[in-house]
Amino acid sequence: MTASYTVTDLGGQVWAIDEGMVQCYLIVGSATALLVDCCLSGGEEFPAAVAAVTGLPVQLLFSHTDPDHTGAQEYFGPPLLHPAEYDYYAAKGNAGRSVRPAWEGDVLDLGGIQLEVVLIPGHTPGSIALLDRAGRRLFAGDTLSDRSVFMFGPGRNLPAYIEPLRRLEELAPAFDTVHAGHGSFTLGTEWVARHRRAAELLAAGELVGTDPPRNLPCRRYSHDGVNLLYP
Repeated sequence: MTASYTVTDLGGQVWAIDEGMVQCYLIVGSATALLVDCCLSGGEEFPAAVAAVTGLPVQLLFSHTDPDHTGAQEYFGPPLLHPAEYDYYAAKGNAGRSVRPAWEGDVLDLGGIQLEVVLIPGHTPGSIALLDRAGRRLFAGDTLSDRSVFMFGPGRNLPAYIEPLRRLEELAPAFDTVHAGHGSFTLGTEWVARHRRAAELLAAGELVGTDPPRNLPCRRYSHDGVNLLYP
């Protein structure tokens, strides 16, 4: 399967690779590059898009392992992911694939760019964010979005989702920009508190569900621009 990708330079040695409904991020240091997720469709166009940006060695890391973020993994070496995500990854058709651990607190040094691993479960058991303190960026996967956050189905956990959002609020003075896996490439830090508040209201039963955007086994719960898809 092939797809068309749009590559956008976001500045600071960060590029977004956009497939239309999902995006991933390529971060290029002086020694190596890190690919945060690899979209849905795969195909040779994807590694070609990466190679057009950099000729450095590329390490793949998964913010989480829903299939729309792992599509081109065959073109890269064993991915980094949090061990709490291993079972979820295997259950998505990846049993037997080699992986490498990315632990909470690990710092990935790309050469001039250091990225700190932050465990943010809830959307999936081992979802992680990457914090670039010097560049004041947070790569948040699907935990934050100005579209919809999927919180239904196996592996999703609303209480587990709320606690990391509180932690991200504590970390918010360390970043100005959030890069999300869906929707706008760049969000402001206010979206962290918006998601936390929406999730808390949902958990308290204070939001009214509406029909989801398509035929999905869930309801849509909205507050202050945040949309949570939940049973």
